[in-house]
Amino acid sequence: MEITIAEFVPTLNEYVDVHIKNPDPEIKIKVDDFCDFPGPENCQSKIEKIKKKKRNSLLNSFNKRVDDVIMLNRYALHQYNINAEKIAPLFKNYDEQHGGMFSIIYDEHDETKVDCARMGFINFNYVCELLTAKKIADEGLIIHLWATIEQFVKRAIIIMGGEEKEMPFKWHELKRLSTKNGIDLESLPSYAIINEIRVVNNKIKHLYIVDDELSKYPGFEKYKGKKMSLVDYRTHEYALATYHFMNRLVMFMGPIISYAPDRIID
Repeated sequence: MEITIAEFVPTLNEYVDVHIKNPDPEIKIKVDDFCDFPGPENCQSKIEKIKKKKRNSLLNSFNKRVDDVIMLNRYALHQYNINAEKIAPLFKNYDEQHGGMFSIIYDEHDETKVDCARMGFINFNYVCELLTAKKIADEGLIIHLWATIEQFVKRAIIIMGGEEKEMPFKWHELKRLSTKNGIDLESLPSYAIINEIRVVNNKIKHLYIVDDELSKYPGFEKYKGKKMSLVDYRTHEYALATYHFMNRLVMFMGPIISYAPDRIID
């Protein structure tokens, strides 16, 4: 049982500022992609100008929405870190005084034992509240990331193909409709992680167990059959993939203006 300090998920601008000169090829590709914006630079028609404006508005709104979701998570983790810094050394001594009993109970992941110990030992309950609050904050981040992806994919489809009378709510139907309008969502960079976010979101909201479907994703196999509360969510990776996926979707919708120093746009 370990009480650690949480690392904040960076917003898009924070990520780019830190990695703008990073030579790592995988990071550089993403940073260069984030330097792309809807074009063309000189619109030749009114329709072209309107579509460029809509694409810019879509991307800006999406990025700000994800920034806001990340900041909400950060507020929660900031308070968690304050409490964790104070509680961790006190609980370490308390646990040692009881022969490490609480760490043993917690690490066994037996829900009944943990609940009974929380009822009988208020200090143990405080620690469980702290760790659970962090987990819920991260799960909230994932749920909001997925909700934002769904909402803005629908808005992108409307820009691509005009007003839809009935916008589907199932993901596979949205993918089909996007393909019909010229963009295969599965072909976009970061799609694999986006699909993982979708599955994780569903399990958090419905089953709360790592089932056969979720255990196929990296890092989840060792938790198969266990509660989601045991999972160490890759929130940093999920947030970055969310930014990148929508950036690429908007760029695939039309011409691009790139401010990446060494990128050539045909």
